[in-house]
Amino acid sequence: MGGGNAQKSAMARQKNQEKAAGENRGGGGSAGLKARQPDAGVQAEAAAMRDKMNKERAEKEMQKQLKEAAAAKRAAKLAAASGHAAITEDDAATKKKKAAAAALALAAATGGAAPKKEKPMSRNDSTAKSIDAAADNKDGEVEEMTAADADAAEADEKKIREFREVEIPERPPLTEEELVAVRASIAEREEISRAFAEKEAATAAALVEEADVAKARSIISSKGPSWNISGADFERLVLAARSTSAKAGDPKAATQELLDELLGSSPSKALIIRALVPDTKVLRSQALNAAGEVVKAAVASGKCSAAFQKFEAVLDALPADAGASERVATGTLGYVAKLAGSVDLPAVLDLLERCKPIFGGASLDVAAAASLAAGTHLREAIAKGLIAPDAEPTALLTSALVEMANANSASEARSAACGVGAAVGALGAAAIIQHGVVNTINEVMDSKSKTAAHCRESATLAVGMLCRALQFKFEPYAIPLLPQLVKLFADKDKKVADGATYAARAMIEGLSTLSVKPVVGALYEGLGVVGGGGRVRIECLQLAGILATNAPGTMGPCLPECIPLVMECINDSNAKVQTAAEEALPVLCSCVQNAEVASTLKDFILLALRKPDTTIECVEEVLMTTFCNPMDGTSLAFMMPIIIRGIKDANYELVKKATVCASNLCALVKASSDIAPFVPLLMPLLENNKDHSSPVIRDVTAKATAALLEGAGDLVDSAKRHKVLAEHVRSSLSAVHPDLPAAVLDYLGDTSASLLEEKLGGVVRVQFFRNAVPQLAGWITSCLGGVVSVDADGVNAVAAAAVEKFRDELPEESRQMLAKSGDKDFALDMQNIILAFAGRVLLRKADVRFERGHRYGLVGQNGTGKTTLLNRLAAKDINGFPQELRTWYIRHEVLCDDGVDVRSFLKMKAPEGRQEDAIVETVLSEVNFPDEFKSTYVNSLSGGWKMRMSVAISMMHQPELLLLDEPTNHLDREAVDWLTNHLLNLKGVTIAVVSHDYDFIDAVCTDITHYDNGGQLGKPCKFVYYPMTFSEFQRLKPEVAAGLPRVDHAPFPTGATPSEASEVDPSVDGSTSAAASVTSDTQSESATSGLSATFAKVDEMIAAGLILPMNFPDPGKPEGIRTFRKPVMTLKNVSFKYPETERFILQDVEATLTLGSRAVIVGGNGSGKSTFLKLLIGDLESEEGQGEAWKHHALRLSYVAQQSLHHLEEHVTNTPIQYIQARFRQGLDAEVAKLKSIALTDEEKELMDGASAIYAIVGRTSKGNKPWYEYQQRGKMKQETQSLPLSEITLRFPPYVQKLIKNYDQKAQAIESGMAIRPITEAEVLKHLADFGIDQQLAFGKIRQMSGGQRQRLVICAAFWSKPHVIALDEPTNYLDNDSVAALTKALKDFKGAVVTVSENEAFVAEISNEKWVVEDGKVTCVHLRSAKAR
Repeated sequence: MGGGNAQKSAMARQKNQEKAAGENRGGGGSAGLKARQPDAGVQAEAAAMRDKMNKERAEKEMQKQLKEAAAAKRAAKLAAASGHAAITEDDAATKKKKAAAAALALAAATGGAAPKKEKPMSRNDSTAKSIDAAADNKDGEVEEMTAADADAAEADEKKIREFREVEIPERPPLTEEELVAVRASIAEREEISRAFAEKEAATAAALVEEADVAKARSIISSKGPSWNISGADFERLVLAARSTSAKAGDPKAATQELLDELLGSSPSKALIIRALVPDTKVLRSQALNAAGEVVKAAVASGKCSAAFQKFEAVLDALPADAGASERVATGTLGYVAKLAGSVDLPAVLDLLERCKPIFGGASLDVAAAASLAAGTHLREAIAKGLIAPDAEPTALLTSALVEMANANSASEARSAACGVGAAVGALGAAAIIQHGVVNTINEVMDSKSKTAAHCRESATLAVGMLCRALQFKFEPYAIPLLPQLVKLFADKDKKVADGATYAARAMIEGLSTLSVKPVVGALYEGLGVVGGGGRVRIECLQLAGILATNAPGTMGPCLPECIPLVMECINDSNAKVQTAAEEALPVLCSCVQNAEVASTLKDFILLALRKPDTTIECVEEVLMTTFCNPMDGTSLAFMMPIIIRGIKDANYELVKKATVCASNLCALVKASSDIAPFVPLLMPLLENNKDHSSPVIRDVTAKATAALLEGAGDLVDSAKRHKVLAEHVRSSLSAVHPDLPAAVLDYLGDTSASLLEEKLGGVVRVQFFRNAVPQLAGWITSCLGGVVSVDADGVNAVAAAAVEKFRDELPEESRQMLAKSGDKDFALDMQNIILAFAGRVLLRKADVRFERGHRYGLVGQNGTGKTTLLNRLAAKDINGFPQELRTWYIRHEVLCDDGVDVRSFLKMKAPEGRQEDAIVETVLSEVNFPDEFKSTYVNSLSGGWKMRMSVAISMMHQPELLLLDEPTNHLDREAVDWLTNHLLNLKGVTIAVVSHDYDFIDAVCTDITHYDNGGQLGKPCKFVYYPMTFSEFQRLKPEVAAGLPRVDHAPFPTGATPSEASEVDPSVDGSTSAAASVTSDTQSESATSGLSATFAKVDEMIAAGLILPMNFPDPGKPEGIRTFRKPVMTLKNVSFKYPETERFILQDVEATLTLGSRAVIVGGNGSGKSTFLKLLIGDLESEEGQGEAWKHHALRLSYVAQQSLHHLEEHVTNTPIQYIQARFRQGLDAEVAKLKSIALTDEEKELMDGASAIYAIVGRTSKGNKPWYEYQQRGKMKQETQSLPLSEITLRFPPYVQKLIKNYDQKAQAIESGMAIRPITEAEVLKHLADFGIDQQLAFGKIRQMSGGQRQRLVICAAFWSKPHVIALDEPTNYLDNDSVAALTKALKDFKGAVVTVSENEAFVAEISNEKWVVEDGKVTCVHLRSAKAR
């Protein structure tokens, strides 16, 4: 190897010396030296290195440009400071050129070597050659640059600069009047959104309440008599509680009636008291709600004291049953608490004295209720000045703390704890520091004395009482206590463990959603505790479930650490721990916000987590799911354990699928912090599998590793912004309130940062930042109340500064978005969405931002998922989609059951309240729907009239957001013009259109939304918005417009109109990722060259992998057909009308098809093109007794219907291989057998069973060029067959015999083509699929994963399994991307059989047809374009 390099180096030096000598003699002809031509070995190596060197040089060039720009700025500043003019870029370039020329001249004059300089990078073809030459230069020689090269490089660099400096123009600023209108619109939309959210919440609550009430009614009907509660009593409670499930009645009267009962002579018999007795939660809930209204009525009527006395009487006469007594006492004390602030001081003091004995009672629930009631009344008395804070409340607190430290019994422990809770509840959070409450609790809980069990119990209970009394205001002190409480779950003394459990539950149940992250660490520590009977694990699992229920949004991001611990608990040897873990899983899964994981995949994931043997089913379901939401840490927490298990498995198929799944999920991550926790787990597994014995697994592992590293990024500290914000708030607040306790400062810093993350960390909107200041100020104020005297102005300043700090911490991209948003009124504003389909990421971190009233044209390469995005927008299942936004989607196809007419279909699709006949008639008239079509079956309408019907349905829904997918499909020019005018006349409606008809886009759309992948094929796209028409977009970005997919593949010429590039309906997801990749030579062709220029290079493009091929098999010729001009199919005087109408679609039509025919059926919408094709091939039968349809008996025919799902509807869960195997498993084409001219009806099958009926055709022969058929009859032996010519059989026997003959012909044709004996093995089918551009990955995947274009390829592929002589295609280009259209066109031109097709694609028609069948006014006219031989 070294010798070879030395030899090449010597040859290079010799050649350089010879060339230099020639120049010295005056024979140079060039100012510099060029590298030698590479030999074959070096050239191969250079080709392998090209991509790597391109990337490295591009990065160096970018760095160089950035450095030069920075240097230029510094030079300008220095020049300005010194008074000298800065050297301009042009001056510098001129000096460079002069210096290079001078150096070259000097070298020529002296005979020395010219100065060497690395050749700059360029984008043209010479760049590739220079890279090759540089790669050939193994010895480090640097190629010299000529003056011409320097000029060319400079020109290229200038073009690059100009390209990068193109800015998207902003719309002109709004006038003050327009701004006012926009802001009013935004405010209105916010109010609508708020009202909608409230309505949704109320509806959800009402549904829950309705279910509870229904359950209670059922219970009352059976057990009510034993409880002394009748159904009428329960209805009074429901009515007084203002329940949405209440029956008709007067709520005020019901409330007054309940109050009168309470104030009567027997308060214990009052309904609101009796309802507390049964151990039925739903009944007590209604009683508590009704009692709240009763208390309000007592306050309003001045009967508070009387009601208070009655409640006291109830407490004096509790039921004898212990359980009932506890429930009545707890509920009644809750009623008493509602009277706080409405009674006098003696009553308050009396209540306090009454509650003190209850504090130490046997029931902790009753004691807690008494503590809350006493504390609430004392607090209100202090607020009214009835009692001094340092009087009874302080005395109660002091004595309770002393009692806590010296408790010797359970009663004393509870009494002390409840006293602390009541006193601090009355005095407020300031008392905690003033009286050293937390210090005392800590000291008591930490006591090591063996006799301090009750003291420790009291301290833990006190924590619970304080949490219930102060709620979030005690969190600054409670959260640091949680780790100690968790440890006490396993305390040897059960009293202490029970007290710790009570305290932890009280804390977690009332925890602020902003305080979730600080507490989960303690729970996770508890989940890792092994032994102790499993109590610690069980309690922590239940507490985690409470957090997930109460605060799913903040609990979700904490789950990556939680789920592995839960999985350990599922595998715990303790059955109780296993059960608790399995119960916790679905509760924790409710935190998932990713719509796909939370709905489609949830059951699969939960099952796989519990049952490892279902892992492969779960992984397959993930691979088949379309994602349109980013994969966050919450979702990954549930999915990664399954993926990791799959990668570790011994099953190669599972390892492969799990690795592919891991690769896809890494590509879907929202932020690098989401994937970071799983990198240490995944990376070792992937590294290990790089040496796997399976090459497939090695390949997918390499891809997964790259995806993981890309998704993980730099693994920056995800909590950095939170820490910065928390410290900022902490320091700002300490300046405003220097006397704030450190615990409160820390708490406010942390929760304020969490609040800002919650409000501003998702979608970036100006209004959110405006709202965040008062929201944060309100939170801080609420926390400071009762602790210090709040400085409102100072708090507002702190909040404003914190919001501004959050803005500064945003990524640059988000700050720019915020700056550009201004007061724009967005109907739809969803940011950072993702779209993945069939394991491929199409959109990543894309922003869907549609301004109200604007019309957006979505343009981009085929296969980027434009239609899939519209589907998801219509489904409203992308996170952040405003559910109140009225949305309607006009699809490119109308799916309807047979036998449904237009009027009925509109009523079915109309929104509630708009199904009236008058509305339907009005809307149909507005879209100019003919009266004779209104009663026509939907499925008999042409594509154009179906589109008008779809528009009519959209008008009935009055959408604010209208989505249209390829709306001009099947439309003639008149229909397109009508649709254009209709859309332009819609006022205030936001429209998003996917179409490749660029004339239509240009006429309709105010904005262009470009799917931008940076010019890198296969790379996920982002959205770039251009506030302009398509014509303006084309002029601004000709290089982008030139790359857009077109039917004829010709480039957009600069300054051309979009009509020069109009194309017909490509698929959503193309069957090739190279949809827009054409060589630079192709892009330089004239626009007028059209398809011919493309097809001149189609073989080259297929060979280069730019177009996936379609290779049709040679069918041969039918028996007796020797030329391409002899007819093989005819129609004579055929007429047809649909049963539901009297109008003939076609009348007395004739047609002749030969093997040389390339017939294209054309005509206006509704003219009957598809009907005519179906008549020709036998999928429809002509009117009885009218005309004749003939087909050569040996002719093999295949048919591809307009909708690819027509052939696939029963097979979408199968693979393409299984589909073809199922379709041809009997040696015949099952789809052709379904044609109405072949398939036997039930009535015809009955005729076959009649006496002497022909029931089978068993042979065929030719006599004198006429076919004879051998048949069997009922009543005769099978061997007793007879033969007759076809003409005589037609005259003598019923029509069903013709179908038997056609079925026999199909079998004979199958045998002749070899289809009947062709093995339907996996290998054979794979080979056939490959001929049509369907690779193994698609072949082994589910059909439902395939895009429209890929499905169309599949049905075309299946149609050619039988090697047909005639292929019939109805709108074959509708679902194909444009490269596939090119491949199909080439294949049809090369096909050695006949072609008959319906198509609106003019370029496609012009390229393949040699005759046109024009359908118009019920007639068919044949126009010959060229000879049948000129195919």
